Amino acid sequence: MALVGQRFLLAIGGNDGKRPLIDVWALDTAAKPYEWRKVEPEGDGPPPCMYATASARSDGLLLLCGGRDASSAPLASAYGLAKHRDGRWEWAIAPGVSPSPRYQHAAVFVNARLHVSGGALGGGRMVEDASSVAVLDTAAGVWCDRKSVITSPRTGRYSVDAAGGEASLELTRRCRHAAAAMGDLVFIYGGLREGVLLDDLLVAEDSAAPETFSSYPGTIPGRSGYMDGQARSPPSGDISDGAVVMGIPVVPFVNGHASIDISTENAFFQRQRSLARGEETLVEASAAEAEAISKTLAKAREGNADAEPSPDQDRGADSVHSGDEMFNPGKSPGAVIPNDPLLTGVRLHHRAVVVAAETGGALGGLVRQLSIDQFENEGRRVSYGTPESAVAARKLLDRQMSINSIPKKVLAYLLKPRGWKPPVRRQFILDCSEIAELCESAERIFAREPSVLQIKAPVKIFGDLHGQFGDLMRLFDEYGAPSTAGDISYIDYLFLGDYVDRGQHSLETIALLLALKVEHPYNVHLIRGNHEAADINALFGFRIECIERLGEKEGIWVWQRINQLFNWLPLAALIEKKIICMHGGIGRSINHVEQIENLQRPITMETGSVVLMDLLWSDPTENDSVEGLRPNARGPGLVTFGPDRVMEFCKNNDLQLIIRAHECVMDGFERFAQGHLITLFSATNYCGTANNAGAILVLGRDLVVVPKLIHPLPPAIASAEASPEGHMEDTWMQELNVQRPPTPTRGRPQASNDRGSLAWI
Repeated sequence: MALVGQRFLLAIGGNDGKRPLIDVWALDTAAKPYEWRKVEPEGDGPPPCMYATASARSDGLLLLCGGRDASSAPLASAYGLAKHRDGRWEWAIAPGVSPSPRYQHAAVFVNARLHVSGGALGGGRMVEDASSVAVLDTAAGVWCDRKSVITSPRTGRYSVDAAGGEASLELTRRCRHAAAAMGDLVFIYGGLREGVLLDDLLVAEDSAAPETFSSYPGTIPGRSGYMDGQARSPPSGDISDGAVVMGIPVVPFVNGHASIDISTENAFFQRQRSLARGEETLVEASAAEAEAISKTLAKAREGNADAEPSPDQDRGADSVHSGDEMFNPGKSPGAVIPNDPLLTGVRLHHRAVVVAAETGGALGGLVRQLSIDQFENEGRRVSYGTPESAVAARKLLDRQMSINSIPKKVLAYLLKPRGWKPPVRRQFILDCSEIAELCESAERIFAREPSVLQIKAPVKIFGDLHGQFGDLMRLFDEYGAPSTAGDISYIDYLFLGDYVDRGQHSLETIALLLALKVEHPYNVHLIRGNHEAADINALFGFRIECIERLGEKEGIWVWQRINQLFNWLPLAALIEKKIICMHGGIGRSINHVEQIENLQRPITMETGSVVLMDLLWSDPTENDSVEGLRPNARGPGLVTFGPDRVMEFCKNNDLQLIIRAHECVMDGFERFAQGHLITLFSATNYCGTANNAGAILVLGRDLVVVPKLIHPLPPAIASAEASPEGHMEDTWMQELNVQRPPTPTRGRPQASNDRGSLAWI
């Protein structure tokens, strides 16, 4: 029996006095009158058994492991049971096999790791040796041995001498005991050992359990170890109600290492941020990009006779909305009075989650905590270590994918958060006809969707990816993946555009996102970026990649077909009618959400008018002190908009927050307009020179926004002879970005004589 999703009490299996059973009964604790209902799950479930143990993960996934079948043989398998949003329950077998079969054991989750302890084998025998403790890591889909559990010796009846070996093995050799978890602590009490009734209490701490499913990003796991009768208080959160807070970056564990609090209050580790060696390259904006933008804008402006304010004129004081009706700006950017009733609802968490790993030693996989206010002025950077070379097992409970289905084939080959590697000689997994089928399936879904999506929380939000597929896999690995083994049943995914260009793996990136859209049409959402346009991605890498990897004839056809699909992409998303998400910004022309809703698709840049250009191309001004409309260095006719425009737009549409992408920012996210606009960028080390972090935003049901970060990985130390395909990819990317330098990272100064400046253009 287990409580699933804090709502459904499930009873599974057992025996009726004659034979073992495997029926499932559910009690909905949120529905009155209370009554048990029989559940008929789909999928291949476990065999009839009794004395099995069930435990529920914090996000609602139930694991049934072990047990004794009809022939009285102990079982070693494990099965997961999950409830889909449409009400269906489904069984799926867990990967791998437990180190030992067992029954009358105990199992309990610590974050994403299922701790299985003790158990009987029949005939008076119990599970012994190292198998007495087994851990199923549901984030990696593998069973772990007990090396990640540190045991402490005890004296007395079950001491080392009495046990004739290691005391910790004797401690966990028991059955019919009770187990419970609190935070990262596991408590084991009582049980039977060789007919002796036990009354001792064991306490263990698991330091290797990543907080993939934690609702409280500030919680920091402690160290790990079995202790006898010792306990400690779990860490308490310090989230203040009503405050716009951005979090202390927290790094999930890497390779099972312990995590350490390195907040400013307890600074355990500090490192100087590595200087960006490509700073000179970053301040060069491509003249070709400006020319392409100018041509596109000229086409878009044709037929638009409406008078528009000049971007060179600052907005007067009369046009600046004070924000008193909706917002209290506070005393500094991003500051909000905690108990201000006007700001109940959407809140930015005061702690962000950051992934960082040392290149070696015992400090690998640190949990880093930094106040959100430190990001703007922080001068330190935690570098990343080399990722594991071994391919980890697939995520737990991924559906068995049929290669006959193109989306399932894509997911089977590409959705490997820990195991994906760049293809040898840059070969792509799909041929021309398969890409066409994938586009047709996705396009039918996009055609049914409105131009402005309506999304419910919780949701994960991703910024620019730009073909950096490895970063997408790292984000999935650290913060949950959109699969049955991950969290797709419990949280939506929203991507803000710019899936292609610049990076080496635009085809993998767009193919995976389209496959996810087809497989999860109501949970995965894609909107359009400025690089989802043929005139742009013909210049910045996507067209070249298609030709290089698929051949000239088929490559050009695929590039054209995918760009046809891009014309159907939705243009913005509203979350809980309080947050609007878009790629670029509101520019000079967008004052109401209805203007975006009225854009009819399919739509090209040429036919989209200035509204589409502003939506996909405009940027905020340099900082909160620069108001009104100003020229945009991206190209003639484009504008930047000040914080007054943000406040005015939010007031006009009864919104509390704008989330946009489009600009590379050093910490992966950046606040603007006193925290009422956030810029989000998910690709790390943009174009190989920026050395920026990547981030996603996780919006909970309570409308608290939590930033979660990853830092750039250091370059791999390998020669061209040792890694010809890696050398080929690096050379391809370098040549492209030298020819067409990236737009400067937001916040970096520009000299007037630089090629990236508006004066030079």
